[in-house]
Amino acid sequence: MANSFAWVMRRRRVEKAPVTIYEPGRLRTVSVGCLFFGVCFAVGWLFFEHWLIAFILGALGVWSSSKNKEAYIRKQKQLVSVQFEQMLYAVANALQAGKSVENSFLAAEADLKLLYRGYAPLLLRELEGLNRKVQHGTPLEKAIDVFQRRMDIPEVSNWANIFGTCKRTGGNLVHVMRHSSRLVVEKMSMERELSVMIAGKRFEAKALSIVPFLVIGMFKYGSPDYMLPLYEGPGRWVMALSLLIIGCGMRLAERMMRIEV
Repeated sequence: MANSFAWVMRRRRVEKAPVTIYEPGRLRTVSVGCLFFGVCFAVGWLFFEHWLIAFILGALGVWSSSKNKEAYIRKQKQLVSVQFEQMLYAVANALQAGKSVENSFLAAEADLKLLYRGYAPLLLRELEGLNRKVQHGTPLEKAIDVFQRRMDIPEVSNWANIFGTCKRTGGNLVHVMRHSSRLVVEKMSMERELSVMIAGKRFEAKALSIVPFLVIGMFKYGSPDYMLPLYEGPGRWVMALSLLIIGCGMRLAERMMRIEV
């Protein structure tokens, strides 16, 4: 009895666990990890001129490369939002032409294939999977529920809930599709305007974050005797404090430049 209960609870956790499609490939993950290791190792050598400390900072760089993974996933979700907007327009046009709901999604798949000729974006692959499920007998609402959980985007989740309610109650699906498209376009337009507004400040923040390393490198290799006290005894603590302040400043600038709608 206990084993059966544990199996049921484990199955429920698996069903509720989000399935993400945005994970970067193994090659990209390894490449980014090596890049972060090299950069952090070079920074460690520049500030401390000590192999062990440089290696430790390189290892921390590999650990911090997970932040780059989060940025990569955010970018992929932005691209999928654009593709989702195009899918909504295609489905709405098919519904307005008198096609059934199931055939409207097939028409949207055909339109996206023409639009992305020679390239299969993430949303198109998921839409193909949705249509295959429906053709094999899966109810459309269940297929859309799996679709929105794999997308893991608020706009898609809200649209899926509205679509399911509208289909069950016999609402105007064409109006729902067009209204959803308009909301997605408005949100994306606002995000683009914010990105343009802070693009200059983001560039300034990145440029200023590089300047301290260039200055230290210039003094270190241009006037080694001038920097020698900083690589001995208490001078290492001064360099460690300086590196910590620079790191905190870069992190604070990154947080200030991240604005979500």
